[in-house]
Amino acid sequence: MQRNLSIDLVKVIAMFMVMALHVFLCHIVQPSLVYSWNLGLASIAIPLFFMVSGFLLSGKEGSIGYSWRKIKGILRFVFITVTFIALANILLPPHISILDGVKSYYAWFYQKGLLWQYWYFGAMIIIYALLPILLSIIHSRWLPIAIVALVVVSFVMFLLNISCEFEQHYVRQTFRIWYWLMYFFVGAYMRLHQQRFRKIGWWHVLGIVVVMMAYVYFVEIPYDEYAFGSIICMIYAVIVFSACLNTKIKNGKVIRELSKLFLPVYAIHPFVNSRIEYLSPYLQFSPEVQYFVVLALVFVMNIALAYFLMRIPYVKDVFKI
Repeated sequence: MQRNLSIDLVKVIAMFMVMALHVFLCHIVQPSLVYSWNLGLASIAIPLFFMVSGFLLSGKEGSIGYSWRKIKGILRFVFITVTFIALANILLPPHISILDGVKSYYAWFYQKGLLWQYWYFGAMIIIYALLPILLSIIHSRWLPIAIVALVVVSFVMFLLNISCEFEQHYVRQTFRIWYWLMYFFVGAYMRLHQQRFRKIGWWHVLGIVVVMMAYVYFVEIPYDEYAFGSIICMIYAVIVFSACLNTKIKNGKVIRELSKLFLPVYAIHPFVNSRIEYLSPYLQFSPEVQYFVVLALVFVMNIALAYFLMRIPYVKDVFKI
């Protein structure tokens, strides 16, 4: 089947955004306005993940057998990568205990342990379990109603988060299903009605980026995930997704190759980012300059290691779900 290079472009953008979001794992990045803008501009990384899933899965079969195969694929991927990353953390400094390594086999599901970022796969397991029902909604007149209802619920959660950090205290990201279903449905809607978004391009992206920077400047958001339920974040995600869909890519070799690194980068980037801290004696700059230097290191080291891993025989099969 021919690859959809527009969707590959979305995946590449989301991959770089998630690396940027987690640059704080280096522990040497100092607070600055630039860093705050980073959190705002990269805040749609996870929404884009779910929009890609909705876009692609809306054209798939909705059988229980298909869902079960995908869930097994996720669990296989998680088991193998947890094993290797736990061993790496046990053997390399800063060392973790064997018990913490064992806990990593289940802690990921509720956003704990070494691979806390794997909560995303826990959310995808829930979506695959519900997929037959979700597809029946997608291909019915209830889809717009479902999206509006989820937008309202998500915005209410956004207000609760701003006022009392509700989700941070009571709901792990795996189970914030109102966001994930909303963006999943929006991705499906955009596939079914692409012509309605044809006029959206990169000039619109530039405009919403300026608005987002102003928003982050005036509204303090303690965690990037708190933005998921804001109206501006929803609009931002739709505009970027639409611009990618409307981009005509003539030679997509680089995008195609980078998109293949999406899963390995997602798996290894917390491990890699945390090791950059050891370079701190060489990274003593002003907060703004330091941020860009560290961000460049994060991008280069993660992409390089992921590229190397995908060249090892059999390893790329691990990253097929």
